[in-house]
Amino acid sequence: MEIFKTPLNQYSLASLESWLEDLGAYKDENPSKWHLQLPNWSAILILEESDLSVVWESQGQYKKRIFSYCINREDVENAILQGP
Repeated sequence: MEIFKTPLNQYSLASLESWLEDLGAYKDENPSKWHLQLPNWSAILILEESDLSVVWESQGQYKKRIFSYCINREDVENAILQGP
């Protein structure tokens, strides 16, 4: 199985953190909270117990999505990087 097609729940916490770092995110003081800053928007990613929450901010507008850990990495990554 391709690594990108693997559901997020099949990764270790260290692997998920490495993936977020590869996306350009950095860890908050709260170890489950990550920040991602891109030119036109920013996002807060929260590794929750049963899912990954993403809150995008762009020009004062907020949009939140919740992704199950059963979704594959590629789909979640594409959704995150697509932005709000």
